[in-house]
Amino acid sequence: MALSRRISEHRPAIVLIVMVALSLASMASGRRAGFIGDGVRVAVSATSYPFLKSMKAVQGAVGYVAGLVFSYNAYRTETEMARGKLAEALQQTVQRNEFMQENSRLRRMIDFVREEQRLSLEAAEVIESFKGATVTIDRGAMRGIAESMCAITENGIVGMVTRVGPFSANVVTLRNAECKVGAMIARNRVRGIVHGSGSDINPYCTMNYIDMKDDVQPGDQVVTSPESLFPTGYPIGRVAAVHETGSLWKSADVEPAVNPYRLDEIFVVRKAVPSAEELAGMPPSEPAPTPGPDDRPLQERFAP
Repeated sequence: MALSRRISEHRPAIVLIVMVALSLASMASGRRAGFIGDGVRVAVSATSYPFLKSMKAVQGAVGYVAGLVFSYNAYRTETEMARGKLAEALQQTVQRNEFMQENSRLRRMIDFVREEQRLSLEAAEVIESFKGATVTIDRGAMRGIAESMCAITENGIVGMVTRVGPFSANVVTLRNAECKVGAMIARNRVRGIVHGSGSDINPYCTMNYIDMKDDVQPGDQVVTSPESLFPTGYPIGRVAAVHETGSLWKSADVEPAVNPYRLDEIFVVRKAVPSAEELAGMPPSEPAPTPGPDDRPLQERFAP
């Protein structure tokens, strides 16, 4: 190992000594200079071999690195293209799902119009919603919409038209405290008045003016009464809780059948055919009385 290291360290001197020795030997023997040329070529080849091998290795490394860079760029381009195609596919999937939902809603609306023969309906699209209490529809006076018309869906009532423009109109929903609807319990026709809470936090409506003796239970379906502007018997919601205040009246929390935050299309009732009671000439039911100050003496008020 020490000898080879010394040869490596003094290789130029050794090559020079070998060349001089070969020259002297050639002159002494009288042979031609070709012998010296062969020796020189061998010496040069032996000397340059490590450098040539190193250059070859460097070229190979450079080629590998260049190929790696080009491959990385190609893979990155392919990855970006794949991501673009994936995003496009996801967008198409979302659009397809939206179209399917819209198609399902339109089918339900068409079925509702076919089944509900006693109403003249105008379909409208909701173009704006203000906290679910008021919505704006794309139908106005130019399409025959007027104030106090009823707004419904196939699931139940929405509210009433309040302000009408030429091409749009506002509808107050059951979330709005200004919306008041004559209501009754479908099970036993107990009367009351449903109005909105006017609160973004409270999702329930309130059914007031229920007589303390009337039977109202959680889960009862609440529908429109003959005294309301709405067609009789349309769903308003279901009773969630009953509250007894200790007076002559009690109230109930009603969960609306229609979520005003999920409205995309509604129907405006242009005209309703009279109910069977009206056609039969029966007098309309008496509306629920509005409570006022009780002027009776205490003995009469609390008499059994």
